[in-house]
Amino acid sequence: MGGGCSVKVSLILATVERYAEVEAFLEKLDLQTHRDFELILVDQNEDERLLPLIRKYESRFPLLRLRSERGLSRARNVGIRRVTGDIVTFPDDDCWYDPGVLAQAVALFDRHPAWDIVTGRSVDAGGRDANGKFDLSEGYVDKRNVWRRAVSFTIFLRRAAVERIGDFDEEIGVGASSIYLSGEETDYLLRALDHCKVYYYPNFTVNHPNPLLHYTPQIINRAYRYGCGFGKVVRKHNYTIRFKAAALARPFIGMMIFCTAGQFPKSQYYWNSFKGRLRGML
Repeated sequence: MGGGCSVKVSLILATVERYAEVEAFLEKLDLQTHRDFELILVDQNEDERLLPLIRKYESRFPLLRLRSERGLSRARNVGIRRVTGDIVTFPDDDCWYDPGVLAQAVALFDRHPAWDIVTGRSVDAGGRDANGKFDLSEGYVDKRNVWRRAVSFTIFLRRAAVERIGDFDEEIGVGASSIYLSGEETDYLLRALDHCKVYYYPNFTVNHPNPLLHYTPQIINRAYRYGCGFGKVVRKHNYTIRFKAAALARPFIGMMIFCTAGQFPKSQYYWNSFKGRLRGML
């Protein structure tokens, strides 16, 4: 990589039941200053809703549409088999890129040949952390800090790293047939640590709506299965009893605090998260 050669980025975008969000992503993608990229769109819709968007943008940049059964991890595995780029990433279908994101990713890998994977922060439209709390300091990712240093759409990998890690665990992730709705990217990175150097750079950001601005019934209900995914990853990777206890204490204390304050939807969210984490760990 480097030496005046163009670096190609492969983006694997899995999507289902969305149109406006995909349209917004494609609009922003077309504004990238780094133009050597391909989009592998893994379409899990049963209809042809995305066809107008595909026809609009397939003449603007390389766009390959694939089909797969539902399941985020399953879709990403389908996409992985078709990448041709030097760098691979997994955007969400409701995230969006600032114009310089791909150029920044390429530059980071070019300046740091020892890095196999670069992770960054998820921020909302106002620049605030979204999808969790992130570390403010940069550094290598390890088993302890991985939870604060990555979310799936902020992970960029050299293609060789993808080949070493293997597939996503299809039992984990949104759309999976199991109860484990989250944690597939953390499991992926934890497996990567056996083979790769993973570096977190907090000034490298990808935009995404903050799902916890409003505690809707849907958000509250899915907290249980998201918690199950968290717990499964913790169990799968043999975290310590101390880590497990702390991971259970946080949502339990949150439930108590918000219940006392009369913020019952928020309290229910944390209670569901606690129950899910416990089940996943067991």
